[in-house]
Amino acid sequence: MSAESESPGPPESPDQDGLAWSSFGPYSEIAMPTVSIVNPQCIHVGAFVKIGSHAVIEALVPDRGVGVTIEDGAYIGHFTRITAVGQVHIAEEALIADRVYISDTGHIYEDVTQPIKRQGLRDGRRVEIGRGAWLGIGAVVVGNVRVGENAVVAANTVVREDVPDFTIVAGNPAQVVRRHDGDHWQWSQPRGPA
Repeated sequence: MSAESESPGPPESPDQDGLAWSSFGPYSEIAMPTVSIVNPQCIHVGAFVKIGSHAVIEALVPDRGVGVTIEDGAYIGHFTRITAVGQVHIAEEALIADRVYISDTGHIYEDVTQPIKRQGLRDGRRVEIGRGAWLGIGAVVVGNVRVGENAVVAANTVVREDVPDFTIVAGNPAQVVRRHDGDHWQWSQPRGPA
C-alpha cells in the first residue's frame, strides 16, 4: 500500500505520544499522509467515516475529554483542518469538502502590548455541523456557531453566525441565498449575474 492510499482504519501503531483514539468506528478510514492528529484520545470517529489526506485534527485541551466528534458516515475532505478548544461536533452524514477550516476558537488579540501569539486562544465556544450538511471547498466555519441540518455552505464562504436547517449560504460574511420553506426551495434575494 503506498503512502498516498487510504488505510482501512487508524494507524496500526499508536501515534508518537503512544496515545489511542477516544474511539474509531468500524469501516472508517484516514487517507495518508496525515499532517497532524493532536490528542487523538480526545477525538471520536464514528463508523463509515472517511477522512482525506493531509488532515489536521486538533483537540487542544485534553483535560476536557472528547473535543472533536465526527459521527457515523461523515466525509472529511483532503487538507481539512478541525481545531477544538471546547467542542467541534460533526453530525452524521455531513459532507466536508477539501480545504475546509472548522474551529471553535481564535486568537485573543486585545492586549496591544503583547504579541498575539502570546495571548492565547478564545474559550467557551462550540461548533456544530448538522446532520447531512454540506460545506463546500474552502469554506471557513469559526466561532460559536451551528450549521443546521442539510444546510449548504457554498465554496469559500465564511460562517461566523448560525446557519438554519435547510438553508444555503454564500459569501464573506455568509448570507442566506436560498432556503426551503417546507415545500419548495425559495431564493432569498433576486439572483444577480452568474
